[in-house]
Amino acid sequence: MSKVSKKRTIKKAKPPVDRSVLAMTANQARAFFLKPESYCRLDLPPYFDFGRILRPVNAFIGENSLSSASSKPHEHEGVNYTIYSNKNGRYAWRPFQLVHPAIYVELTRQMTEPVAWKHIQDRFAAFAKNLNICCLSIPRQSLTRRKDQAAQVLNWWQGIEQASIELALDYNHVYHADITDCYGSIYTHSIVWALHSKATAKANKGEKTLIGNAIDWRMQDMQQGQTNGIPQGSVLVDLIAEMVLGYADLELGERLTKLGIAEFKILRYRDDYRIFVNNPQFGDQILKTLTEVLLELGLKLNASKTTPALSVIANSVKADKMKWMRGRQGDVNLQKHLLLIHCHSNDFPNAGSLLSLLDGFFRTLNSTKSVKNVVQLISIAVDIGFHSPRCFPVCAAIISQLLSRLETKDKKLEALDRVRKKLALLPNNGHLEVWQQRLSFHFDPKVAYGESLCKLVNGEPAELWSNNWITSKILNKALDPSKIVNRSLLKALKPVVLRSEFSLFFPY
Repeated sequence: MSKVSKKRTIKKAKPPVDRSVLAMTANQARAFFLKPESYCRLDLPPYFDFGRILRPVNAFIGENSLSSASSKPHEHEGVNYTIYSNKNGRYAWRPFQLVHPAIYVELTRQMTEPVAWKHIQDRFAAFAKNLNICCLSIPRQSLTRRKDQAAQVLNWWQGIEQASIELALDYNHVYHADITDCYGSIYTHSIVWALHSKATAKANKGEKTLIGNAIDWRMQDMQQGQTNGIPQGSVLVDLIAEMVLGYADLELGERLTKLGIAEFKILRYRDDYRIFVNNPQFGDQILKTLTEVLLELGLKLNASKTTPALSVIANSVKADKMKWMRGRQGDVNLQKHLLLIHCHSNDFPNAGSLLSLLDGFFRTLNSTKSVKNVVQLISIAVDIGFHSPRCFPVCAAIISQLLSRLETKDKKLEALDRVRKKLALLPNNGHLEVWQQRLSFHFDPKVAYGESLCKLVNGEPAELWSNNWITSKILNKALDPSKIVNRSLLKALKPVVLRSEFSLFFPY
């Protein structure tokens, strides 16, 4: 009897969905940093395209040094452009900065020169040598149709939340800590220490070949020579922040080794730390040592957010997400469903869980044929966005859906005017104005907003960056801020905001 041979099925490995910037070649990293999405991490409507400035500026600087086309930027105010985003609907604001494109491009090119990029990669490898301390916030590039920021969020979920739950098998206690005003407190000279050591930095203060010095000087150029703080809002500067924080990881690991503390695990995502131990005394000692390391770098832990020893499983998932999972999660009635989300937003303003909850509501609303109490739903959505401005892009999408259900243009304009007056009560609301304009432009493109980005959309002159220090006419022309508005895309947009405009995880 002949044997029947069976073909063995070989499973193909799934292709990677993302990659770390540190796994890229110098040229790949340069292209990654020069993407508009990397230049500006702030959620903006899709008709804003910073690539329309970055590309010609990169072409110019590729053939000319910036120093030959400019004077001294550190002697001028307003080199970067700041747009404020309210953090809590009250008196806390987060300044996002659009770095001057000429400085951004030159710094990108300096950091991604092959020798400099290899040095940066080697230093990050040194930062990671203590396997008990894991950094999970190195910028990542999506290799799928998702946005790069989606890859970053998924990395947080897998590397922080899921890893924390798993570590309950090995540790009984977790401490939480984060750094107060991290980006605003970073001492620019500490970037040189991080990349070259303090001794090398002090012995080579004016050495142009040290990439750490180049970064330090460019940070100062952006802020009138100040050495405290780095601008928040771009992936390139996120990596620079990781240089300092990675150096802190290295120092912390070496000191804990000298203290004989080996039974621990630290997961760090940017300035947020989770410290896992079995012995609470070790946890207290690690926090003390971390505090000392950070103070030497001009940084300090936020006392109000530093916790004592906690149960691992119960504190691995964020409190806002845990509470939503325990409670009633939705309702067939749209108003009751949105009110449940509103209650959750009151307990956890600006929480990450709100983004997914509102996204889910948007999709439910989008598939609902008949909607009642439209103006009331608009009011609830606006109030959520008012007190959780981080969520306003998705709230704007919900509002646009609801506006489309009103019968007449006059009713839509009346509702938009009421929304504008409500949000005008919130100071420093430039980011919200950008999204309000996205809502109103289709109905009345002449509505005036104070935010400079809005003025550019309206065709009005507005200065984003100070170019007084630029001496080249060609470079000045390339830096024309009006270019960032893609008017073809602006005119093509429909009154209803699409999910692709706000969702990190579209089209999934």
